Amino acid sequence: MISSLLWAVVSGVMLLTGVSCEKMTLGDKADEEANVVLSVCSIEQTPFKQLTRAALADVCTRLNFIIFDKDGVRVDQKNQELGDDGFGQAGFTLPLGDYRLVIVAHSAKGNPTVNKRSSSKNESVSFSNANGFTDTFFASQDLTVGEEGVSLEVNLTRIVALIRFINVDPIPVKADSVRFYYKGGSGSLDALSGWGNVNSEQYVGFGKGRLSAPYEIYTIPWQDKESLDVTVSTYGNTDLLTSTDIKGIPIRRNSITTCRGAIFDGKVARVQIVIQAINDEWGSPIEYEIPVN
Repeated sequence: MISSLLWAVVSGVMLLTGVSCEKMTLGDKADEEANVVLSVCSIEQTPFKQLTRAALADVCTRLNFIIFDKDGVRVDQKNQELGDDGFGQAGFTLPLGDYRLVIVAHSAKGNPTVNKRSSSKNESVSFSNANGFTDTFFASQDLTVGEEGVSLEVNLTRIVALIRFINVDPIPVKADSVRFYYKGGSGSLDALSGWGNVNSEQYVGFGKGRLSAPYEIYTIPWQDKESLDVTVSTYGNTDLLTSTDIKGIPIRRNSITTCRGAIFDGKVARVQIVIQAINDEWGSPIEYEIPVN
C-alpha cells in the first residue's frame, strides 16, 4: 500500500497575526506512526457573547475528525474528548488518493452519527436529542494524499443558530421542568456544506436547578429556511401544566435570536424577537413581534 505524508493545520477564522500552533503529542502509538496528521490550532470564539479569539478547549469538549472517500463512504474517524492526550491533533494512515476531510467541534454528551452518501443526500453527520445540541463548529474540504507532503490550513466556523428565550411571566409554581420542542431547523448537517439536511423534531429540557431564564436552544439552519416553530411546555412531575406555541421565529446561522415575552401562560399575547448579529456580515439586527393569537 502506497501512502504519503499530509500535515494539516486547522486554524480559526479569527486567528491573530503571529499566532502559531503549540507542539502537540499524538495520543497513541498508532497515531505516532500515521502518515496523515491533522492539527487544530484555534477556532472562532463563540459563546455567542463577544467575538474574540479563544483556545480550542474554551469552546468545545469533543472533536470528530472524519475521512470520507470519493464515493462518500467513511474510511476512518477519530473522536476526541477534552482531556484526552493530544486533544486537537489526530493521525491517519491513508493510501494515495482523493478524500473529503470533515472536522466537527461541539460539546454534546456523545459523538454524532456519521452517515454515508445516499441517492438523495450527501454524506452527513447527525446529532441526537439524547446527546443534545450545542454550539458547533465545522470544516469540510477536499483532501488529496500524494507522494509528497501536503500542508493545509482549514477554518472552523460556526454552523448553528442560537435561540434565547426570556420569559416576562412567572413559571408555574408546580413546574419542575420546562421542555422546548422545535421544528424548522435540523439536528443533522450536510458534510459538504454544513447546512441542515433533515427535517428534525428537536427538543431540549430544563430541570431543577435550570428553571430560570434565559433558556437557550441550538439548531442547524437549512440554507433555504429561516424560521423555527417552537412549543414551550411546563411539567409538574409528569403532568402537563402549560403549553405555548411560538411560530415563525426567525433564525440565521451564526446569530442569536432573542425571544422575550409571556411563554408560560399558554397563550402568547406578544413576544418580541430580536436577532443579534455576531459580526457585521449580518448587518443590522432584526426585530420581530409575533401577532396576538
